[in-house]
Amino acid sequence: MAVNKVRDFTCLNNDLLAKEKGGEKMRRVLLLGLVSILLISMSSLAWANDLTLQEEVNVWRWTENEDTELWSWVLEPIGGTGANARAWQQGAILGGYCNKETWELDVATHTSVAQWIRWQLSAQGWRIYVRKPGKYTGDCIVGSIKSNADVNVTFSGFGDLVNDRGEKIETFYSFGEEIPEMITNWYPARTLDQQTLAVPYCEHNAHLWVMINVREDASDNYPKTRACEYQDDAQIKISVTVYKPWLDDDGYGLFE
Repeated sequence: MAVNKVRDFTCLNNDLLAKEKGGEKMRRVLLLGLVSILLISMSSLAWANDLTLQEEVNVWRWTENEDTELWSWVLEPIGGTGANARAWQQGAILGGYCNKETWELDVATHTSVAQWIRWQLSAQGWRIYVRKPGKYTGDCIVGSIKSNADVNVTFSGFGDLVNDRGEKIETFYSFGEEIPEMITNWYPARTLDQQTLAVPYCEHNAHLWVMINVREDASDNYPKTRACEYQDDAQIKISVTVYKPWLDDDGYGLFE
């Protein structure tokens, strides 16, 4: 290990020094030692996860008891894939036995933090009852995302509402504004699948709106809206942008 090499060069055997003759030869030995120490020191600047892992150790989490509202250290399940955090000791065993005046020990602590996300959507959609033709928009669904890295939001399966005959109601969506009067950009439902919302690091709230055009007469390639039931089933996907290799391959966010 690198630490052992440092110890070899900084605590040279007295017998070896006694055999060296001439100042030039001694300078070469010292120079070799200094260069080696420099190279080893530079290598120690590499990420600490290059060090060999030892045994897993206990980790405690500072947690509030929901019943008593008291805070205490709670032991995480060692070896548990669902633990909030796990820790291992790393690197070689350090030690020395010599008359050297000063020892310099390389110590490295490394933390790898996975991306976490907390999200909420106030509803799964709308159910709109319409008595007369016209354009209508439903009060917004509010979504919130809180994360420690950027998050991507994508859409799939969005389209016009359709009945069992294949007849459609022109449908639009918009997001971002709190009241309809502020909305300047409505996305045709069929184009929403092409949109990707990049939610930046931190915490953000969004408002999702729907608008339907119930027609009294056929126009713009849409038929007169028949008295019928219309439906569209779609999906919103929230994806983290950082997924650590030590998490499971299935994407459940558990320890591998």
